Amino acid sequence: MSFKLTIALMVLLIAVGVVYYINPFEEVEYRDPPDPWFYQVSVDDMTAIEVIYQGEASSFIKTPSDTWAFAGEQSIPPDHMRWGGMAFLLGGPQTRRDLTETPTLIEDPAIYGLDNPHTTVNIGLTLDRSLQFHLGDKTTDGSNHYGQITGFPQLFLIADAWGDVLSRLVTEPPYPKWYTMTDIDNLAELNIFPEVENISEREAQISFNREKDGSWTVINLLHGKEKKNVNFELWSDYLPLMLATKDATIAVAKVPDKDYSPWGIGEKSPSIEIRWKTESERGIVYNYGISMIIGNKTPDGKSYFVLPDQDNPVNPVLQLPSSWVDTLRGAYDAVVEAN
Repeated sequence: MSFKLTIALMVLLIAVGVVYYINPFEEVEYRDPPDPWFYQVSVDDMTAIEVIYQGEASSFIKTPSDTWAFAGEQSIPPDHMRWGGMAFLLGGPQTRRDLTETPTLIEDPAIYGLDNPHTTVNIGLTLDRSLQFHLGDKTTDGSNHYGQITGFPQLFLIADAWGDVLSRLVTEPPYPKWYTMTDIDNLAELNIFPEVENISEREAQISFNREKDGSWTVINLLHGKEKKNVNFELWSDYLPLMLATKDATIAVAKVPDKDYSPWGIGEKSPSIEIRWKTESERGIVYNYGISMIIGNKTPDGKSYFVLPDQDNPVNPVLQLPSSWVDTLRGAYDAVVEAN
C-alpha cells in the first residue's frame, strides 16, 4: 500500500469519526424558550416593601439588624411563619409567555384592569432606586393576573396564587402572635410560672382556666391543688390585657448567638403563658399559646425585657410595660385573695 493511499484512508477514518460524534443529521428536539421573568431583584438590594390592595396598605422596612419589620416607630417584626420567604417571593416571579389572545404591549390599560389596579407594590432598593408594579384583572380562566411594571409597556401574566399571597399581606397583616393574639371569646388559659432554680421542677404556680360554661377558675399551687372560682366582675378587667401586647417595643431585633443573659433572660426566668382556642385548616379546635419569658427591668423601671418564647429562628427582645407584666402576675391576689 502506497504512502499516499495510507494517508487518504486515515483522513477518511477521521472524517467518519467526526461525523459520527457530531451527527449533523440528527434531528434536534425543539424546546420552547423559558418563560420570562416579570422582574428580578436581589433580596440583598431590597430596603422597603409596600403593598397596596384596594386602597389599604401594609409597609415593611429592613432594619439595621438586617431583619424585616412593619414600618413605624415600634418596628414590630412580621410573623416568621407568614413572612419567612416573602422577600424571596418578591424578588420576582416567572410569567407565562403565552399571550396569543392578547397583544404583548399595553395600548389601553383599562382592558386589563391596569388603569385602576387592585394591587400595587412598591419595592425600595439600595442606592435610592425603586421598582413599582401593578396587578390588574384576572384572565378569563381565572388562573392569572395581568401585570405591568411601571414605566414599561409590556403585558405579563402572573399566577393568581402569587397575587393572592401579596393581597393577604394587607387583608391579614402578618403580625407576630405576641402582638395580636386573639379575641376575648377564645381566651382559654393564663399560666404564671415563677423563677426556679431547677428547671426540671418548673410548673405553673398559678393557672387560670376557662370552663365550658364560660366561667373562669384558678389553681394556686402555693395553696394546694384546690380549684377556686374567679370573681368574674373583677376578672373581666384582666381579660383585655391578655389579647395583645400592642404597647411592646423592640429592644433588640436580633440576637445571633441567642444568649439573652444580658437582659436577665434564661431558662430559670419567670414567665407568663397565654393560651387561646384556635382552629386548624381541617377544622380541628385546639389550644394555642405563647410564653413571655421575663427578664430584668429597664434602667428607668418602666418596662421589663421580655423574650417571646417561639420556635422562630430569630426572636426579638421586647420591652413590655411594667404595668402589663406586674398586673398579670398579680392577678391572683387581686381577683381571688381580695374577695
